[in-house]
Amino acid sequence: MVDSMNRRDFVKAAAAGAAMGPFVITRRGWSQTGSIKIGIVEPLSGPVAYIGEANVAGFRFGAERLNAAGGVLGRKIELVTGDSELKPDVATRRANDLVLGEKVDFLAVNTGSNIAKAVSQVAAQNKKVFFSTGTEASELTGEEFFETTFRCCLNTDMHSAELAIYFTKLAPQKYAKFYLLNQDYNFGRAAADGFKKKFNRVKAGNQAIVGDEYHPLQKVQDFAPYVTKIMASGAEVLMTGDWGQDLRLLLQQGAALGWKVKVGNYFLDDPTVAKGVGKPVVGQITADAYLCTVESPENKEFVKAWRARYPDAPVSYRVPSLTCGRCANAVVWLGDVVKRAGGLDTEKVIKAWESAKFKTLWGAEVEMRACDHQMLTQGYVAEVLEPEKIPPDIRYFGTEFPYIGKPTLIAKDDITVAPKETGNKRCA
Repeated sequence: MVDSMNRRDFVKAAAAGAAMGPFVITRRGWSQTGSIKIGIVEPLSGPVAYIGEANVAGFRFGAERLNAAGGVLGRKIELVTGDSELKPDVATRRANDLVLGEKVDFLAVNTGSNIAKAVSQVAAQNKKVFFSTGTEASELTGEEFFETTFRCCLNTDMHSAELAIYFTKLAPQKYAKFYLLNQDYNFGRAAADGFKKKFNRVKAGNQAIVGDEYHPLQKVQDFAPYVTKIMASGAEVLMTGDWGQDLRLLLQQGAALGWKVKVGNYFLDDPTVAKGVGKPVVGQITADAYLCTVESPENKEFVKAWRARYPDAPVSYRVPSLTCGRCANAVVWLGDVVKRAGGLDTEKVIKAWESAKFKTLWGAEVEMRACDHQMLTQGYVAEVLEPEKIPPDIRYFGTEFPYIGKPTLIAKDDITVAPKETGNKRCA
């Protein structure tokens, strides 16, 4: 059982799962009869397996919180995982295995908008509710919306809007030239598109985008050609939605080649990236709907409980990163929705989640918009700081490596996309 595994055993089980199918996360001594099953499709092998592993820890935290309070309608929450291998065709097979073989009641994905696209189709075909905790490509709740899909995180328009607002309105230095470099798949293209839309609305007269480029997803080993173009453009700011290995290599190689750009990125709270890059990550900017350094009583309790649950965790989830936090929160929110729906009937769950309001684990008030099933929320922007500049009470990694400091709040109204602009016909 994963809950009693150490990290080495977890990784072995995950690797085996890629070949043998999904495995179950439960607590020793619990009966599985009558449990509510959530099928989770995450990358549990390959170069970004550490992200999938951390996200599973987040889903587990949320499930355990519900179960500790008596479960949902008297039933235990059980997690069943499948390894997406970060490949849509594999994700489709895993999702079908989870629905048809494991008889899961819900499907969830955090990593990979291309993976979410595949899994959401399986959910719709089988009349199961699918919820995304981190896949942000705007079309998932826009042009390619399914009634069974719910997004418990920002979309790319909202996430990129945070960065656009920061660099045009809030940054202490006024930057004029911006370069966009993103991964070449639906998420990366949507991230760039979202930034351009918001930037063009709020930019000053002297601010302009001087480059816009894409690179293969998690395959590039040499970013020098991209870095050279960025430097030659005279760009002062690089906006990128890159994550995982791509983000680490881009930052490392950019610094080695001497670039001087300020980076605005979605995922710089990733401690594995921060540790791997080291000093060159200092001064860069990240943003999301959740950051573990949010200063609220609810978040302090959340982080304290997380660290107590995972005292020996690897650096990737020693504290709840933004993806871990979103995974945990979404499971708890789902539990609340199922209670109000009075059961697992898909139509009733959909109706109960539409327009539902919820107080997150970090204390923010969020709402699920009815027309497109997009979570509406405030956001946060934070700078990566040297350890000694981080307030002691949020210096979670001591002096090991730079990490994010106290975040700045971005108001919900500043990042919410008007319904008619979502591309979702139900919102027209």
